[in-house]
Formats: sequence, structure tokens, C-alpha cells
Amino acid sequence: MSFQNKNRFRPIFKQFLILRENVQNRQKLLSFKKNKWKSFLRFYNNKLKPFKKFKPLDQTKHYVNKYGTRGTSYTKRFRDTLAAGTRFRLFYGSMLRKGLKRRIKIATKSFKLSEFGFIQLFERQLDTVLYRAKFASSMRSARQLISHGNVFVNNEPIKSKTFSLRNGDIISLHLNCLNLFESHILSSTKWPMPPKHLIVNYKTLQIAYLGDVKSFNPVNDFSFNLKLQKILTYYSR
Repeated sequence: MSFQNKNRFRPIFKQFLILRENVQNRQKLLSFKKNKWKSFLRFYNNKLKPFKKFKPLDQTKHYVNKYGTRGTSYTKRFRDTLAAGTRFRLFYGSMLRKGLKRRIKIATKSFKLSEFGFIQLFERQLDTVLYRAKFASSMRSARQLISHGNVFVNNEPIKSKTFSLRNGDIISLHLNCLNLFESHILSSTKWPMPPKHLIVNYKTLQIAYLGDVKSFNPVNDFSFNLKLQKILTYYSR
């Protein structure tokens, strides 16, 4: 008799279905044909239309329902907070809750905790830089390339997925995997462009990290509303 583990992790695609958001840009999701995916795929394909896909999202806005008392209950606000934290953790490589809490503690010790100052901790990670530079189709594929030893920082192999880059670091790739990286670049979306704190040479497939993450603008780099204030308030307890 086999016992099912009740504490196992929920499958990644079912989390996208609950959130109604393809957070990790998984193209495999578009090939699902079961009935439970039809409503979500209709909603997602409509969102991928050009006039909606490249619409910037102002992360500083506070969205209010046009009906004053709708959605203001404690249950609704708590559910929105949990959903915002799940989106954020899934986007940055399916991070665990305790990992996010640990990052917030580090942020509070190193500098004054702010919404966009907190994102700087994640945007200087090696896997995030590969994804922003279009060298990986998703954060998951970027982490897989790093764990296989195909990424070098200052000519030294790095296998730590959350390796924190410093000002002036040069990222290069393994020669045996150049075709793979080229295919990722060609199949990636042209918008948004790589952020200003990265200098990308697509001929030599190298990245120079300038370190000025403060110029990072999250308006064009997230397809969903971050709701950072709710995340910081809940996970900093």
C-alpha cells in the first residue's frame, strides 16, 4: 500500500492556473489541451496580442476597484497578498518562502528597506542577469545552464545559481553551448530590451555587469503587477 505525501509541492503548471499568470514564460503551457486549461489559455492568448503584450505596467500605482466596498474584506486582501508573494517567488526561480524571508532580513541589515531597493538583491544574481540579457528563455533554464557549469564569471566557472555579481564582472559562456545560447536569443521576445546596467555583446556572447542596478526600471520587465508593498509587509514579520 502506497501512501501519498500530503506535504509535497504543488506542480508548477497548476500554480500558473490558480494565479492565471504564466509567470515563468513557459511555452510548453500553450500546448495543453485538457478542458481545465481552455479558459486560462483563452485568457493568456488574448494577453499575448501585440497591443497588450508590450503595454508597460506602472509598479508604483495602487489599483483600486471601481466599486468601493468590493474586494476590501480581510479574506480578499490576504488572498491577494499570498498570490503576489507566489508570483514573485515563482518568477525568481521557484524560491521557497523561507528563502524570501531570509532575503528580506538581509536587505533590512544592509540598507534601508524599500520596494525597488529590495529588487536590486535579485537583479544582481547570475541567473537573473542571464535571463535579462536574453541568454535564457526563462529563469529556470538560466539556473539549469549555471548548474551544468556552462557559465563563467571572470573566466572562472560558477555553479551557484544565486551568485551575486559585482561591479565590472564579465560573464562568458562555454564554447560547447554557444549554439544553445544563440537559439535562446533568437527565440526570445525582443521586448523588453536588456536593462541599462548590462552591456551585452551578442557577437562574442559576453555580458559586462556595470553594477548600477539603481537605474533598473521594473515598468517594462514584469508582465504582472508586483505589489511589492504587500510582499514586504507580509514576509518581513
